[in-house]
Amino acid sequence: MPQITRKYPGKSAGEIYEKVDEVMERIAQKLSLDYQKNDGSRTGKVAKMGVSGAYQVRDEEVTVELKFPMLIPGSMRQKVQEDIEKKLDALFP
Repeated sequence: MPQITRKYPGKSAGEIYEKVDEVMERIAQKLSLDYQKNDGSRTGKVAKMGVSGAYQVRDEEVTVELKFPMLIPGSMRQKVQEDIEKKLDALFP
């Protein structure tokens, strides 16, 4: 289960959560994923057919955990992980 953490020095949890929520909303719509979020705890998750991702936002950082079924090829897992990393790296240009 890959875990991705990105730090954004000087950014509040609210600022980070707003940006992450926008990105997750777009990904969920594009890939027809079920997206659930909790504004109070600044967490969210997307899922479809055994593939899931959950994120948690704190001051200055976000952590994303990905879960894939064993049937998903490693190359596809890597591509998904790299895509999420790129999106997180571009949150605050």
